[in-house]
Amino acid sequence: MDSSDVDQPETVLEIVKLESGDYVMRKAGEKTPLMTLNISEKVKTNLSGKSEELARLMLVAGAQIMSDLSEEVEEAFEPPMPSVIH
Repeated sequence: MDSSDVDQPETVLEIVKLESGDYVMRKAGEKTPLMTLNISEKVKTNLSGKSEELARLMLVAGAQIMSDLSEEVEEAFEPPMPSVIH
């Protein structure tokens, strides 16, 4: 962990199954989803009751990719460190 990690507050995410049957990932306490996942009835049937596990795995993977990509963008805009010559 470097010093830049200390300054950023931790974001708590939650996965919720909506009345529509869709799964969403959102910041805890907020209504607006960051990601929405719709699993077809055919897939739900083939999963034999494991659709919630699939939704959790897919949304967690999506959150990890979002995090990785945002770190890459931040790193791209960081000013280069000056070279020390002495």
